[in-house]
Amino acid sequence: MLPRRPFYFLRHGETDWNRLGLYQGRRDVPLNATGLGQARRAADRLARSGIARIVSSPLARAHATAEIVARPLGLAVALDDRLLECAFGVLEGQAKAGA
Repeated sequence: MLPRRPFYFLRHGETDWNRLGLYQGRRDVPLNATGLGQARRAADRLARSGIARIVSSPLARAHATAEIVARPLGLAVALDDRLLECAFGVLEGQAKAGA
């Protein structure tokens, strides 16, 4: 039996495309100022969580969020291509319905 350990799944902070309701997929859209603030607040909340390892998608928005959270924990961020978002093809950069 595997030992029980807490697992945290943290989504990246906001990007301009999130704010505008656009499909991002694998487009490497960076965090905006709001997203950077969200990542810093997450880092503050998780600073004493006992997290031992951080793994991130290599996309800039996810990697930047992970690096900000990892800093106060003194951890390096491992990148894993298996965490890449789904590709939305021609929809990337297009508005989502209702956005």
